[in-house]
Amino acid sequence: MSFADRTIDEFLDDVAANVVTPSGGAVAAVGGAFGAALCEMVCIHTIEKDDYADVRAELTEIRDELGARRGRLLELADEDSAAVDELQAAFETPNGEDRAELLREKSRRTAEVPLEIAEVCLDVLEHAKVVTAKGNRNALTDAGTGAFLAHAALQASIVTVQSNLGMMADANDITGIEKRSDEIDERSEKALTTVKSNLGENG
Repeated sequence: MSFADRTIDEFLDDVAANVVTPSGGAVAAVGGAFGAALCEMVCIHTIEKDDYADVRAELTEIRDELGARRGRLLELADEDSAAVDELQAAFETPNGEDRAELLREKSRRTAEVPLEIAEVCLDVLEHAKVVTAKGNRNALTDAGTGAFLAHAALQASIVTVQSNLGMMADANDITGIEKRSDEIDERSEKALTTVKSNLGENG
């Protein structure tokens, strides 16, 4: 069963259990989805108001984009848990040449999935810049909360990426993922600074 089909309480029970998954990557993805949903909500409360007719088209498009990002993050929660489970299974396979290759393949996946989670959360943050600048002023705190959740999920995902790089063997793969992580991190900090500025100016 997908995490999206479980209640919040069921998901939290799964996290707070003596099994390997869902772990940090999946939890970060779900947290990012909450952030996207909050920003999406502010778009809805904006486009339905006549006072914001001038930004209706732009925020309608952003609302749709945020909905897509929310859905993708929930998918990535499942993908992260699958990647961790597959790596765990690879560790339990008998020794041999195939095992070493299997470990390399599965280790790479445990870095690639949280990296995508971070990338999608960055998209949420970039949209949050516009929502906090042009959205319904009565709901800006909600958009800010969404941005902070997305940023936290992004940072958590980068930490997960970095921790899993140590299991990878290909130096080129490691370098490429590190470069992408650094770029995402740098852009996220700039986006968060803009969001905070927007909240201050509109508060």
